[in-house]
Amino acid sequence: MILGNESVLNALVLLLPLFLFLRWSWIRRRKALERLGNIELLERLTVHVSREKQQAKLAMIFFAILFLILAMARPQWGMKETALVSKGRDIIIALDTSASMLAEDIKPNRMARAKHELDLLIDRLQGDRVGLIVFAGEAFVQCPLTPDYSAAKMFLSEVDVGTVPVPGTSLDRAIDMARERFIETERQYKVLILLTDGEQTTGDPMPAVQKAASEGIQIYTIGIGSLSGVPIPIRDENGQLVEWKKQKSGELVQSRLDEGMLLKMSTETGGKYYHASADEFELQKIYEDIEQNRAEKTQRSLLTVQYEDRFQWFLLPAFVLLMLETILSDRKRTPVQEEKAKS
Repeated sequence: MILGNESVLNALVLLLPLFLFLRWSWIRRRKALERLGNIELLERLTVHVSREKQQAKLAMIFFAILFLILAMARPQWGMKETALVSKGRDIIIALDTSASMLAEDIKPNRMARAKHELDLLIDRLQGDRVGLIVFAGEAFVQCPLTPDYSAAKMFLSEVDVGTVPVPGTSLDRAIDMARERFIETERQYKVLILLTDGEQTTGDPMPAVQKAASEGIQIYTIGIGSLSGVPIPIRDENGQLVEWKKQKSGELVQSRLDEGMLLKMSTETGGKYYHASADEFELQKIYEDIEQNRAEKTQRSLLTVQYEDRFQWFLLPAFVLLMLETILSDRKRTPVQEEKAKS
């Protein structure tokens, strides 16, 4: 036998003071009668009162409370199989916010277009929880997993280039951050949609990818940008072009997409890779893939074994004892009643 709410048993320590209180009440009543006059005379006057029944009624109250405490502790024994329904997916979107997202090979620029397409994707979700991670040289959670799509879109609207002040592109940090958020959930279906336009600039993302795969996380990658590379504009507050982003050496920075790495990441986890173009951002295809066989995803049951609650075995005697205590009279049977009982 196990207990579902073992802490309730702490209330058992109250039974001793309860017993002492009931005993004290009994003795106090007896002494009160003695103070009223001759004890022999009083016993003759109370000849029809049964002390045994009075004591029995007190015992019923005591044991009823004992059984109630045991019932509240939720005793469990015996096993049963229970179907747990897993509904929907947990979907985390990891969005690159590095400076290269300002490139304008996708109009008006990569960041603005990515936010627009993600906004449309969130509108299509049904029954799923969605979260948002932003990353550059570091990663952090912009929006935790939530079924509130309006809140997710509000957090998305606040994202821009420079949201993460650490320069670079750290895909492994984005994946590890998503893994940490997924570990906190119990859902079976977990999807990470990774949008990036740059090469990994620090470390190797594959160890993080392999950990994600072992935890059942599917990674869909979307590569944004040109394979040959495009310059990154720097504009003033009025949107006027000031210059092109350059390295310390004065050489023009070219944002190039590493398709091979992104393809390898998605294949490793059972996801897919898409290359975003100026005309098609490919999020619709990812959505269709997530929605495929939705009936199976939303209705699939996981079989689990659980102990059965048996609190009713203790609640029933508590109820019976309290009923008997209420019904039972503390008076003795008269000779007439005893004769009727025998006949």
